Amino acid sequence: MHDRQMNDMREIGSEYYMESSDGDSALTDILSGAARNAGCGVRFLRCGRDALGFIADEIARRDAGISRTLFIPALCCDSMVLPFSKRGWNIKYYRLNPDLSADTEHLRDLIDRDADAARNDTAADAGRNDTATDAARIDIGTDSVPVVLVMNYYGITDVVSVKAFIRERYPHSIIIEDVTHQVFSPAQYMDVEVRADYVIGSIRKWMGVPDGSFVIGPEDMAEVTDIADVTDVADVTEVTDGSVSDFTRLRRQALLEKREYIFSEDRPQTLKDHFRKLFGEAEDSLEDGIHPMPMSDVARDVLGAMDLSDIRAHRRDNFKVLRECLSADPLCGEMYEILNPVADVPDCPFMLPIVMHIDHIRENSHTAAGQSITRDRFENKLAARDVYAPVLWPIDAQAAEACDVSRRFAQNMLAFYIDQRYDSDDMRYVAEVFGDELRAILG
Repeated sequence: MHDRQMNDMREIGSEYYMESSDGDSALTDILSGAARNAGCGVRFLRCGRDALGFIADEIARRDAGISRTLFIPALCCDSMVLPFSKRGWNIKYYRLNPDLSADTEHLRDLIDRDADAARNDTAADAGRNDTATDAARIDIGTDSVPVVLVMNYYGITDVVSVKAFIRERYPHSIIIEDVTHQVFSPAQYMDVEVRADYVIGSIRKWMGVPDGSFVIGPEDMAEVTDIADVTDVADVTEVTDGSVSDFTRLRRQALLEKREYIFSEDRPQTLKDHFRKLFGEAEDSLEDGIHPMPMSDVARDVLGAMDLSDIRAHRRDNFKVLRECLSADPLCGEMYEILNPVADVPDCPFMLPIVMHIDHIRENSHTAAGQSITRDRFENKLAARDVYAPVLWPIDAQAAEACDVSRRFAQNMLAFYIDQRYDSDDMRYVAEVFGDELRAILG
């Protein structure tokens, strides 16, 4: 059983704290078993950025001549892009539909145009004059080897059909599936008809663990970077004497300090300021996945004693309660909406996302604060009452230009924590605070 906050000073969301657990489930064993049953290999790394960098290196190792272009959904964070762009990959953003499923027509056009342009360039370099004719002789779908990243956002968007579409049109494609929002439901991404070539997930987004991510891919994948090969890098996650990277060390200390803060009577601000500083320093220590490092022994120990049944039960219950509370509010539908509100409750939910109708709120507000409200300002109002609902994710200008759906979602969404730290009363409290603050700015 996971520890719960024992006092009336609720704090919902933000970074996890170091959890004590006496469970008998080892997540690493579960993921290893899922990979083995599918005839795949698995590698455990420090963070999502390292995992994506490892995949980029693995693809290049297997085919040095592959076109280094990544097709990625416009709704993505920079830590998904940088491991590729820092290695010289060209990034092309594809559009999403309003339910955050892939716009396969736009994806197809992007891939085909890119393949056509590459072939024409090759023909020109070879001194041919009939480039258009040569390009026409080649079936773009059959011969293209696009590298495409797909994602099931929050475990409630469709990736099954997009993977099937990619595989059918581009049989030699390389599909990367980011399952960070589904980590604890391996059957949903491994026991499937069309499985991605590489599966990547960030474990530390789910619980109080200092580091942790994984890659499932070909059985003969390379081992995670040999320490001897990166002697010029000071930030080494795990070596034979058990020492850990700055990232792991800083995060472990921050997780311990946050636990002390959450369960203290007075919750000193100085302690909060310090662990927040440590979390920030840990993120700053990462190198955008340039030198992928293995998961630490510290993280493996935590992951080896999990109560997965408790985690799954609390997340499902919390997701259902919060969705019901937010849906029942008369303002739902007019001032905000829940993403894919009729979707089935995920096997193990990640977070609960909503989209605020900021322009409509401004137009209908009777207060100065409401008439100038932004999503970020409203997020700050919730945070002032210790309800943290982050933005997943802010996107860069190029991605926003490529996809209006992603731009609007990134500008207007909030995601609520529904994890194992909380119970149904906490979820009702979140809905109450959200409703109070929304009505306050409406006037």
